[in-house]
Amino acid sequence: MSKKVLGVSEDLETAIKLCREYEKATGFYVRVAEQIQEGKRTYVVYGYDEVCSRLSKYIPGMTHNGLRVLAGTYLASSRLGTQLQAMAKNPTAPPIVHEMVKEVLLEKKATLEKIGNLISNHPIYRWCSIVTAGRGGSLGAAAAIVFLGYIDPHEATTAGKAKKYWGFTPEGKLRSGSKASFKTQLKGIGFFTATRVVMGRDSYYRPLFDAKKEYYVSKGVNSPHNKAIYWLAALLISHAQQIIRESEGYSVPRHRMHIEPKTARGSDA
Repeated sequence: MSKKVLGVSEDLETAIKLCREYEKATGFYVRVAEQIQEGKRTYVVYGYDEVCSRLSKYIPGMTHNGLRVLAGTYLASSRLGTQLQAMAKNPTAPPIVHEMVKEVLLEKKATLEKIGNLISNHPIYRWCSIVTAGRGGSLGAAAAIVFLGYIDPHEATTAGKAKKYWGFTPEGKLRSGSKASFKTQLKGIGFFTATRVVMGRDSYYRPLFDAKKEYYVSKGVNSPHNKAIYWLAALLISHAQQIIRESEGYSVPRHRMHIEPKTARGSDA
């Protein structure tokens, strides 16, 4: 797979028009990336040399750009809910604040249910549904929409590219005075997701986590628990990338120590 820049514009409509023209002429995948530099917003149009024909099979009428917008909207609503909950804990908060919190949380729950119904036929949703997380639950629709929104199978053609974008590679360390080369919010989500899976004692992933933690302990590594969480987060991202990429009909490279994603057979891969 290769990609090229088809054009750069400050006008979104112009960028979208260029996308449609490329897609119509080639039948290949194309996307728009928004960039903001020094307060100036531009839209970069990338054209790829492979088709994107299977997403609509799982989610009719949906695009990868649309999934990203949906994922971003859900995360924004989650942040708002968290902020309101913090406000409601303030002893001086009036009753109206508590009512607002209640309404936002109910709306968030309803939105997540709608998202789940929308993406329920996609393989990534089915995988998230069988990975145990938290207290007797699963990764569910919340993790599924974030994976779908922030792992573009035509951009992240390897697990390494997906992990780099999420901040789970050596480049994923924040350095003073330098701009992050990854989405900092996604790195936090990755850690949170892995932690939920460990707490849920998933029958497939928890033993892998325990084995990695024991390995770090045997090697005298500092903070073996946190290092094992990091490793598991990277593994989950790589598994999500594999499932999403293969759902598009494309292969995923396997290395010598490759671990397959959990399947519906439980602990069998």
